[in-house]
Amino acid sequence: MKKFNLQLVSAILLSVALMTGCGLKKMAKKYDTVKYETTPEVLETHGGNINFSLKGFFPEKYFDKKVTVEFTPVLKWDGGSHTCKTIKIQGEKITGDGVVIKKKEGGGFEYSDVIPYSVDMNASELVVNAKATKGKKTIELGEVKLADGVIYTSERVARDEELAIAEHGYKKEVLITESANLYFDYNSSNLSMTQKLNKEEASKEAITKMQEFIELGWKIKTIDVNAWASPEGEEAVNSELSQKRSEVGEKYVADFITKLDKNIAKERKLKYEEVKREYTVNAKANGEDFDGFMAAINKSSLPEKQAIINVIKSQPDKSQREQEIKNMTVIYAEVEEILEPLRRTEIAVVCYEPKRTDENIAMLSTTSPDSLKAEELLFAATLTEDNATQLKIYKSGTKIYADNWKFWNNAGYVLLEQNELAEATTYIEKANALSPNNPVILSNMGVIASWNKDYETAKSNYEAAQNGGISENYNLGILKIREGDYDGALSLFGGKTCKYNVALVNLLKGDYTSATNNLKCVKTQNADVYYLMAVVGARSGNTTMMYDNLKKAVAADGAWKAVAKEDREFLKYFDNTDFQNIVK
Repeated sequence: MKKFNLQLVSAILLSVALMTGCGLKKMAKKYDTVKYETTPEVLETHGGNINFSLKGFFPEKYFDKKVTVEFTPVLKWDGGSHTCKTIKIQGEKITGDGVVIKKKEGGGFEYSDVIPYSVDMNASELVVNAKATKGKKTIELGEVKLADGVIYTSERVARDEELAIAEHGYKKEVLITESANLYFDYNSSNLSMTQKLNKEEASKEAITKMQEFIELGWKIKTIDVNAWASPEGEEAVNSELSQKRSEVGEKYVADFITKLDKNIAKERKLKYEEVKREYTVNAKANGEDFDGFMAAINKSSLPEKQAIINVIKSQPDKSQREQEIKNMTVIYAEVEEILEPLRRTEIAVVCYEPKRTDENIAMLSTTSPDSLKAEELLFAATLTEDNATQLKIYKSGTKIYADNWKFWNNAGYVLLEQNELAEATTYIEKANALSPNNPVILSNMGVIASWNKDYETAKSNYEAAQNGGISENYNLGILKIREGDYDGALSLFGGKTCKYNVALVNLLKGDYTSATNNLKCVKTQNADVYYLMAVVGARSGNTTMMYDNLKKAVAADGAWKAVAKEDREFLKYFDNTDFQNIVK
C-alpha cells in the first residue's frame, strides 16, 4: 500500500513538472509573437538623461495563467551595461502586484525609465531578456533588441560663451581745465592786480597756474569767460557792468596769449602768424549774481542770516530787493565781505591733453611696454586682432602693473578664446584675488566652471555677474541646453543669430531652417560647424547637405571620421557606400 502511494505521488509530481515546463516552453517557443514598440526607436539624451518608453503586446492564448514574467531592459555596450528597473507581468491566476495578462484575450503593458547618460553609451543597444517563472521553474524567453544606440547631439554644446573683457579706460580725447578769477571793485570794471582780492595768495596762485598751463602750448579747445556783478546795484547797471568785466577778462587772456606767441615766434625766428594759435572764446555777461549771494549768505556764520534771507526774499520786485541788500551792507559789515567776491570775471582755459598716436602706442606696447601708462597699454591690445600679440601685451601688463586686475583678467580672456583652460584659470583666479566680486571677473569664472562641468557654480557666478551689470543671458542660455530646457535657452538667447549654440537649439527643437541659417553665418567655420550642419542634413533628409558637410568636417579634422562612424544620427546611412567612403 505504501509503495503504491509513493508511486502515485511521484507520478503526480512528474505530471505537474511536465505541465509546468510545457507552459514555459510554449511561451519561449512563441516568444517571437510578442511585440515591443520603443519610443524613441533610437535612444536620445537630453539634459544628461536618456528617457524612453515602450509598449509590450502579448497575443491571444500566449500568456499562461500561472506564469510570472520579470521584464528588465538593459543598455549594453562594449565594457559595460546599465540595468533598468524591473516590472512584473503575470497571468490571471497569480496574486500580488503586477500587470495582469489574460490568456484568452492576450494584452499589453507600458513601461518607461530614465537612464543617466554617459559617453560610453553612444554605441550601445537597449535589450531585454525577460524571465518567465512558473512554480519553481524559471527560463529566459530570449533576448530582444528594443532600441539602437544613443543620439547625443544635445551634448555637442560649443564653447562659444560670451567672455568678459575689462575696458581699457583710455580716452583719446582728454580735456584739461585751469581756471582763475579776476576781481573788481564795487561799480567798477577797471582791472587792478593790486585790488584787495587779486592780491590774495590763492588768487595769485590760481592766475599763475592758469598762465603756466597756457604756456605748455597744448591745443586750446575753448576759453570760457563768465563775468558777474554783485546784486546790490540797479539791474541795468549790473548788466552793463558784467558786460564790461567780460570784455576785460577776454582781453586779459588774449593779451597774455598774444604776448606768449610773439615771444615764441621771436625765439624760433618765425613770423608771429606762423605760431599764432587759434582758439575760441566764449564770453558771457551774466549780470548780477543773486543766486551766488544767497548761497553765500546761507553758508555764512551770520547769526541773523535767516532773517536777512527772509527780508530779501519777501521783496516784491528786484529794485526793492537790491535796495534791501544795500541796506544790509550798512547794518552788517559781513554782508559787504560776501558781496566782494561776486564782483568778478571767471576765466577757464580748456585744452586737449597731448596724446601719443595709436601707431606709437602700438609700437611701444611690444618694444617698451613699461613706457606706457596702464590705460595706454590696455588700449594697445585693442589695436591688434592677433591673439598672440594681445596676450603678450596683457602678460607684460601683469608684470609692470601687477596689482591691476584688468591685465590678469584680459590675459585670461585671450587664453579662454584660445581654449587654454588651465592657464586661463590661473590668470582669472589672480584677477579675482585682486578684485573680489568683480562682475567682469565673475563672468569669466562662470565660463571656467561651465567648461569644468560644474554647472551649479557656473550659474551662481553668471547670476552674480548679471546682478553687477554684465549681461549673462547667452551664457545662462547655454546652461539651459545642458538642462534640456530648449525653450528656456532660446528665450535667453533672445534675438541672437549666427551662433553655434543657437543653431544647436534650433536643431534640437526640429527647426532645421533656422539651424541651417545660423550655422551658415557663424563667424568661424570649423569642423564643429560642418559636422552639426551634416546632422541637420541627416535629420531633414537632405543627403546632399549631409554628405557635403560631413566631408568638410573630416577634411578639417580627421578625428570626425571615427565619431561619425558610430554616431546614431547617421544610423540609416551606415551601410551606404557614400557614407562608408567618407568615414573609412
